[in-house]
Parts: sequence; C-alpha cells; structure tokens
Amino acid sequence: MLRLIDTVSHLAGYAAALMITGIAALVLTEIVCRNVLNISLTFAWDYSAYMMAGAIFCGAAFTLRTGGHVRVSLLTHNVPPSISKVIDFAATVFALGITSFASYALILFAWQSFTTGRTSSTIDATPLVYPQGIIAFGVTLLALQFLVRLIRLITGAPPEDTAAKEAYSVE
Repeated sequence: MLRLIDTVSHLAGYAAALMITGIAALVLTEIVCRNVLNISLTFAWDYSAYMMAGAIFCGAAFTLRTGGHVRVSLLTHNVPPSISKVIDFAATVFALGITSFASYALILFAWQSFTTGRTSSTIDATPLVYPQGIIAFGVTLLALQFLVRLIRLITGAPPEDTAAKEAYSVE
C-alpha cells in the first residue's frame, strides 16, 4: 500500500512537470499568435492558471516524499534526536489533519461543480469539475503521503526517499 501511494505520487510529480511544460508551451504560443498572427487564444490564460494549480497540488505529494518542501529546522537541529522525532511526528499529524480536511472540502467542491454543471465565466465555459478535480486529487494524494509518512515515522522507516531526491535535484 505504501509503495502504491509512493508510485502514484511519483507519477503525479511527472504529471506536474508536464503541466508546467504545457504552461510554457501555451504562453509561448499565445505570444507568437498575438505578435505574428494578430489573434489571441481565448483559453490560454485560463488553462495556464488551471495547469499551474494542478502542477502545484499534483507535485506536492512527490515533493513531500523526496523531502523537498521548505522546512524550518532551526528547532529540530538544536534539540536532542528524541525530541526532534516527537516534533516531526507532531508536525506530520498536524499536516495530515489539515490536508485531510482540505481534501474532503475540495472533493465536495468538485462534486458540487459536477452535479450543478458549473462552468467558468469566460467565453470558453470550461466545466470547472476538471480543474477542481485535479486539485482535489493532488490534495488527497498529499494527505495520503502524509499518512504514509506517519506510518514510516511510527515504524522507524525513513520518511523521505533521499535516493529520489538526489536523482531529481538540480544544482
């Protein structure tokens, strides 16, 4: 089960990278179309925003697994290891609670858009269930990754995949 969540997080990280690439392609296409063809792609900015939100939330679980999130480690580095573990455990439980609530709320939000047929207010009238569903998926995956992290902390397994972090780090 833990490996499955890690694998899905890894795949969602790739999806986030593809979304960021899609943003770049869409914005560059919009710039070229405006300056060369004197036309505008009505959907470019909206879809770029949808992809940015999707990339942020879909990449969050992979970033957590690889230890890439920004942390304030001043406190944990200046206390004994046993207290540092308690702080890490408490922070993980707290984050699991927040992301679980956010996941629940975002799933309900996407479901409401689906049942009411809500669309964007732009000329494209994009069904909002799609971008909201991607965000809900990403936050749910992040909550599951926090659960996996908590299980690893309890069992004494390393909570982060340092090999993956080193493989994907850019210096």
